[in-house]
Amino acid sequence: MALFVKVTIFVLVTVAAVNAAVTDQSCLTNMKKCTARFSGYAYVTTDIADLTTQLLDQSYDFLFLSTAFNQHNKDRPGFEKLYRNIADKAWADAIALMKYQSKRGHRAKLNAGYKYANHELRSLADPTLAEEHKSLKLAMEYEKLVAETTHAIHRKSSVAHQSPPQYDPDVAHFFDEKIVQGRADSVRKLTGYIHQLEDILNVDKNTRDMGLHLFDQYLKTVE
Repeated sequence: MALFVKVTIFVLVTVAAVNAAVTDQSCLTNMKKCTARFSGYAYVTTDIADLTTQLLDQSYDFLFLSTAFNQHNKDRPGFEKLYRNIADKAWADAIALMKYQSKRGHRAKLNAGYKYANHELRSLADPTLAEEHKSLKLAMEYEKLVAETTHAIHRKSSVAHQSPPQYDPDVAHFFDEKIVQGRADSVRKLTGYIHQLEDILNVDKNTRDMGLHLFDQYLKTVE
């Protein structure tokens, strides 16, 4: 029995070594090919660079918007905190994507020509963007835009048996854990804020002003 176990282990180790040699043959014969790249990741590198760029843009956009609600003529600390939190989340997601690009054997990339780089929030010279209701709507649409971009990458990586083979479960898992759910939660939350604020705005001016103040205090507490 002991001899049989030893022979079996020897055979398994030999087979594993042969398989590893076959798998890494190109790396062994050409050191330039020794990278962490594998599976279908190559088909989403541009998409991930685009999303990383969009997230960095989003972070700066919401920092600017947050600052607009901290001016003397606004003084809305709740809205300021809400938009700063969105900016911080976008920044953290962008950094996570950069690290993931490196983990998968690619240099972290951005795309300055990405089509969503110049979002409406960039036009902060327009003072109406610092209006509470409109800013919430813009924030929600911005989060939807990022969520849809994320879903497109997840879908491309999740579909097996496609041609060319783009399937990469590691990419899909990473997006599930790090980005997808957070964006859905943010869209749902912002939608709720919009409806709450609309109820406040549909009253007389004096009540509306007090309601806006209380709503801002509420945001300051929950965000």
